[in-house]
Amino acid sequence: MMRAGLLVVFLMALILGPRETRGMNPVTVEFFFESGCDSCLQVRNRVLPELENRYSGLYALQERDIGIKSNYLVLVAYQDALGVRENVPVSMVVDGREFLAGLPRIQAQLFGALDRAVVRSIQKEAPVPVASTILPEDPLQRRVKSFTLAAVSAAAVVDSINPCAMATLVFFMSLLSVARISIRRMWLAGLAFLTASFITYIAIGFGLLGVLQFFHTSRVIRLALDLILIGVMLVFAFLSFRDAIRYHRSGQSGDVVLKLPTSLQGRIHRVMKSGLRKRSLVLGGLGVGGVVTVIETVCTGQVYVPTLVLMLKQGESVLRCVGYLLVYNVIFVLPLVVTLALTCGGLSTPALVEWSRRNVAVSKTLLGVFFLMMTVMLLVLR
Repeated sequence: MMRAGLLVVFLMALILGPRETRGMNPVTVEFFFESGCDSCLQVRNRVLPELENRYSGLYALQERDIGIKSNYLVLVAYQDALGVRENVPVSMVVDGREFLAGLPRIQAQLFGALDRAVVRSIQKEAPVPVASTILPEDPLQRRVKSFTLAAVSAAAVVDSINPCAMATLVFFMSLLSVARISIRRMWLAGLAFLTASFITYIAIGFGLLGVLQFFHTSRVIRLALDLILIGVMLVFAFLSFRDAIRYHRSGQSGDVVLKLPTSLQGRIHRVMKSGLRKRSLVLGGLGVGGVVTVIETVCTGQVYVPTLVLMLKQGESVLRCVGYLLVYNVIFVLPLVVTLALTCGGLSTPALVEWSRRNVAVSKTLLGVFFLMMTVMLLVLR
C-alpha cells in the first residue's frame, strides 16, 4: 500500500505533471521542545521517525529548544500570529501556517497538515514570511551571543591568576625547589601535576555542565537559578573589590575574604607533601594534581560555574561546549606551565612568593570586573 504522504504527491503529479513536482520546495516543519520533558521525548522517539518514513525528502525539520531565548521568541511570534493560547512544552509548526500544540494534537493532526503543505508547495503557493513575524532581537543580545569565545577565554585568564590557584602552585613549586631533586625530575613531577590538573578540571567541567543542563530543563527552575546566580555574582563582585582594596592597603592575607578556607589550605599542603614522598614523582605529581584540583574547585568554581552557565544560555552544541572547555583549560594551565619553566630555570622560592603577593590585588580587581560582566551578560540573555 502506498504511503499517505507520497499518495498526495503522486496525485498532484498526475494533475500538474512531473516538472512541477520535481521542483517543489521542502515543507518547513519546526519542532519546539523543552529539554527533558516526557512528551517531547515521545515526539522525538515516535512521531519524528514516522514523519521521516512517510515524507522523506519532502520536508525540512528545524529543532528549536525553547530554553534558548531566540527560539522562545519565535514560538511566541507564532502563537501571536496564529492566535494560539496554549502554553505546552512541545509544539510543532508546519509550513508557518498550522500550529500543533501538545502531543495529542501533534499525533492526530501532523500528517494531515503535511499533506496540505505538500500540496501548497507543489502548487507554488508563496510561503508565509516567517521572518517578519519574529520579534526583533536586541542588538546588545546579538553582541553578547557573538562574544562567547572571548568571554570563555577571558574567564579562563581570570581563573588562572586566581590567588587560590596561584598560592597552591607557588607552594608546590617551593616544595620541588627545596627537595634538591634534579631539574629533569622536577620537570616530570611538575608536568604530571599540570596534566592531572588539566584532565581533572575538564572532567569537573563536564560534570557541572551535566548538572546545570539537568536543572535547565524547567523554565521555573532555570529562572530561579538565574536570579540566584545573578545575586551571587553581585556579592562576589563586591567582596572581590573589597579584598583588592584591603590587601593593597595592608598586604595581609587575613584581610582577604574570598579565598580557600585555612582547613582546606592545610589539607592541600598535606596532600602535596605526601605525594612528593612517593618513589615515583610522576605518580605522586598525578595524584597530587588530581586531588588538589578537586579541593581547589571550592574557590576556582566561582569563575568556572558562571562560565558554564553562559555556555548553556547561548544554546551551544555539545561539540562546541567541548571545544570551549578545552580552550578554557588550556588557558587555565598556561600560567602554571610558565611558572614551572621559571622554577626549573632557577627562579627562587622567595621570588615566587613575592610575585604571588604582588598579584593578589590585581587578580582580585580582575575577578570583581569579571563578576560584574557576567552579571550583565546573564541579565541580557534572560
